[in-house]
Amino acid sequence: MDILTSIGYVIGAFIIASIVCLWLPGIEKKSEARVQQRLGPQLASPGVYTTLKFFFKETLKPSAILPKVYNMLPLCTLIVVTALFIILVPQVMVAWGPFASLVAVVGLLKLEEVLYVFMSSFSQSLLSKTMPFPDQIKGGKHINAKQSFFEQVSANRALKLISYGSLPFYIALFIPAVMSNSIDLSTIVAVQQITGPFLFTLPGLIGTVVFFIGFMIILNANPFAYLEGHSDVIQGPLLEYMAKYRAVYVMAHALLIFVGACVYSTLFLGMPPVFGITMIVPIIVSIIMTMAVAVVSALSPLFTNNEFYPTVIGTTMIAIVAVLLAFF
Repeated sequence: MDILTSIGYVIGAFIIASIVCLWLPGIEKKSEARVQQRLGPQLASPGVYTTLKFFFKETLKPSAILPKVYNMLPLCTLIVVTALFIILVPQVMVAWGPFASLVAVVGLLKLEEVLYVFMSSFSQSLLSKTMPFPDQIKGGKHINAKQSFFEQVSANRALKLISYGSLPFYIALFIPAVMSNSIDLSTIVAVQQITGPFLFTLPGLIGTVVFFIGFMIILNANPFAYLEGHSDVIQGPLLEYMAKYRAVYVMAHALLIFVGACVYSTLFLGMPPVFGITMIVPIIVSIIMTMAVAVVSALSPLFTNNEFYPTVIGTTMIAIVAVLLAFF
């Protein structure tokens, strides 16, 4: 396959991913509403219509530290997630060789998480503009009085999430590497085309459960909406984004859902996103995963530290057991 054809395949796969991903938020909200016996929004509303609507909104300068950098962070997130998708395409796996490895997947996912810490650090106001009341949780303008702001709580939570909250997810990613004796994505895919999907093994089944729980933490989905505690930190650093910057964030989050499904399809099914009929497998996986996230979110309360920490520790232990089983 010549270079132009390979580039065409990559572009074609990305166009399909861009179209599919914008429908996933609608599937999630619709499924969650049905579980809660509500009608729910139109399928196109949360992803497609919301993105278009925000592009036509008026753009204001947020009351944030380094507002231009702050507004660029959603675009950085979109670029990182796009890069993650590209290295999963088989043509790129072959062309990039060792660079298209599990290390690159983990690095890009971790970078996507780190960007939320920057969002929280730069965020300075609840509603994008200075409010007539102090944006504080505690403290005052007294000598030696320690002040705490809403955005600081969100930043601390984001730091906790990237330090240990997503640990079981990353451990689960290395189960296919152990079973294939390689961290190269192309080798992991090739082994499964010979021996069958890792999903149908005991380590693969356990890894699937851990992957799903860990990916919900990555997405900040209920009950793991640790970063976006709506009742106390007002959706963390995200509420300040408006107009086209909010639209880019919606696109980045929607693409992350689809790319997460592509990561699972590549590592546990041996079916990477490729421009062709086999692209239907990652699409089906993304729909199933989206609906599963919606069902769990609809039936679960928001976890506090008392529930979040034991869940992460327990899931991490299960992931380690799955890795050990993969050696045998």
